[in-house]
Amino acid sequence: MRKLLSGVAVLPASALVATSAHAANYSTLTSAVDWTSAIAALMAVAAIIAGVLVVRKGIKFVLGSLR
Repeated sequence: MRKLLSGVAVLPASALVATSAHAANYSTLTSAVDWTSAIAALMAVAAIIAGVLVVRKGIKFVLGSLR
């Protein structure tokens, strides 16, 4: 029984060593991407959503003050 458990413990340890030894380096792929356009697009969408929310709040304020 002890031999069986020691073999089971060795298997995950060896998988961990193999995974860390062959870890992929994606810096060449990520450095080739221009993130400024993606960030600008996300900021534009966030600005549109914020604008809609401000207009909606303003409409509620105006309609509330008319009552």
